[in-house]
Amino acid sequence: MPSSSPSSLADEFQRSWLTSLIGIGLLCLGIWLLTWNEGRAVHHAHSLDEAYNHVISLNPYERIRPELDGHLVHITGPLLIEEPLTEPEYGISIQAVKLKRRVQMYQWVEERSPRDDMDNDLDHSYSSSDYYYVTEWRDKLVDSSGFYIRHGHQNPTEIPLRSYIYISPFVRVGHLMLGNDIKEKFTDYVEVTSDERPERRDVKLHMGIYYHCDDVWNPEVGDIRVQFYYAGLANEVVTVIAMQKEGILVPYTTTKGHRIALLRHGDLSINQMFNAEHYDVRLETWKLRAAGIFILYASSICLARLIKILFFRIPLLRNIVVGDMTSSTNFAISISVSLLVIAIAWILYRPMLGAGLVAAAISPFFYCTIGMYNIAQNQNGYYNR
Repeated sequence: MPSSSPSSLADEFQRSWLTSLIGIGLLCLGIWLLTWNEGRAVHHAHSLDEAYNHVISLNPYERIRPELDGHLVHITGPLLIEEPLTEPEYGISIQAVKLKRRVQMYQWVEERSPRDDMDNDLDHSYSSSDYYYVTEWRDKLVDSSGFYIRHGHQNPTEIPLRSYIYISPFVRVGHLMLGNDIKEKFTDYVEVTSDERPERRDVKLHMGIYYHCDDVWNPEVGDIRVQFYYAGLANEVVTVIAMQKEGILVPYTTTKGHRIALLRHGDLSINQMFNAEHYDVRLETWKLRAAGIFILYASSICLARLIKILFFRIPLLRNIVVGDMTSSTNFAISISVSLLVIAIAWILYRPMLGAGLVAAAISPFFYCTIGMYNIAQNQNGYYNR
């Protein structure tokens, strides 16, 4: 026989109101996250399908076709860059889409180590901290005005040289120029390695890094060092899917309002480009799905007693809560709720997928119904003997 349940949901809520409120909050958060994530995934998939059905493949060696303005196009070819990006003070000159200057300053950094002390007179412990100060190369300015021990650990109030990203104004694939949105997608930076000594005597080159200091091996607080990186080297083959507009490749806006501008390295077909994009979208979607399922699992743990009472009052679900709510039961409930939310988002766009998810979501409850039916049949057979 199943164990007796508490008298009512209200009584149990009064006994564990704080845990229940946390569980309800987590439930709402998990459902919202899954709903938002699936809605985004559905819109993205719909937009990619729409773009796939409208894309036109171009020959990079053909002249610009004005009649294709406003159309989504696919083009593959080497990056053509007219002028190199330069940093004359350091002797840097490279033909690339981007040149990144990274500046770091040698600064004091405060480290705090908590410790528990015992007061022998009062016979109780209290918390205190030890403070340590080390010097490190940092990209951002460390404010030393808030240090616990400020004397002897002052950092400069500003960095004299700033980090910066240079972007080539004229980049082409075939005869089409890349718009700024496309050029921003070049993020795979490679370090510039140069052995050319800078003309400035106060700048020293070591292992590809430029130091503004007197001694590379013993830098002082306030010294800076500079590194350079490039992305999108000239003549590197890339594939772009974007809208042609007056000879420039810009993002294509779908009917769902999604902006399509795809860039990948290598010579890729239209199918390969969209398959790769679908894969990236699925990967990101599954990361958020996992987070949503975990939140719902934590919610089911907090609401375990309320769920048990609720299920106990539904005859078809009593088998789920014969004993105490276990981790596997909580996990099964969180998976079922998650699949149901996901199914609702997909059922209109892909009915077969949505129907399959609904079936998966209700399968634990269907299994319990079958179990109760078998038990009833066995009992009837026993009494009819």
